Amino acid sequence: MSVDQRPDGVPPPSGATLRWVREVTGPGALVASVRLMGVDSTTLHAVDVLSATGVLHRLALRRFHRTDRLRTDPWYAPANEATVLGLLGSTDVPAPRLVAADTAPTMCDVPTLLTTRVPGSPPVHADRTVLAQLAETLALVHAVDLPVVRALPPYRPYYDRHRDGHRRPPAWSAAPRLWNRVFDVVAAGPPPTAPGFIHRDYHPGQTLWDGDRLVGVVDWTTGCLGPRGIDLARMRLNLAGRYGGEVAEQFLALYRGVGVADAHHPYWDLLDACDGLLDAPEPSTPVSRAEWARFEDWLARTAAQL
Repeated sequence: MSVDQRPDGVPPPSGATLRWVREVTGPGALVASVRLMGVDSTTLHAVDVLSATGVLHRLALRRFHRTDRLRTDPWYAPANEATVLGLLGSTDVPAPRLVAADTAPTMCDVPTLLTTRVPGSPPVHADRTVLAQLAETLALVHAVDLPVVRALPPYRPYYDRHRDGHRRPPAWSAAPRLWNRVFDVVAAGPPPTAPGFIHRDYHPGQTLWDGDRLVGVVDWTTGCLGPRGIDLARMRLNLAGRYGGEVAEQFLALYRGVGVADAHHPYWDLLDACDGLLDAPEPSTPVSRAEWARFEDWLARTAAQL
């Protein structure tokens, strides 16, 4: 068996973790290879497991290594992601299928999920073909209406006044009056909405593509019961910053064209934009400054709708 080492010195999956992988795959299974796929909020390894009958299982090992966030971040929740992936297994939503979970953990070194491995990579552009599939897939997500959805945690904004203090315009913004207007709208409270199943962090980077076909939606840690408009908002926020407000509007039109109930309201766009400020770095390159300018232009047009 080959095991890739992490270049930053953080250890690869422990021997106990790999024994767990073998056990949950089936008696006599062998781990053929372990390859690092990426490190972000979690550590992701590609694991190939050969069963006793000679079947090669191409799996993904997702390890929640951020012990600080496990203690303090309610949305960094491996048990919640296991629940969400479990319920998605009976739907048409293209997501990894849960093989096993050790979220306590009792066998693995850190909370760990073992899933099927979805091939592909995020899209590098946002033409109509890409936008249409992003919209159609989100409609599939929003159509999930299983009893277990009602047991998921309720949506709440990332912002917490007691922890984060008063909302303030970012110091680098040239439009502080716009932000104060947005804060006033958000403080007035949300419009009435029927909650449903949402991804909570749906944007192009959470989708995997094989050529021009969307084959998977990943990172379901924040899946919850909440306003579907938040999923539209997070996607539109990302599209507006990267490609401009016109692309964000095109995505919304395509979502509406799928035939689902219209979940959009400008309030959710503004609320999610405020949440995005919490970890937004100051733009420091020409590219990031241009993205910020496009984002604030979209924000101004959105606020003008209210």
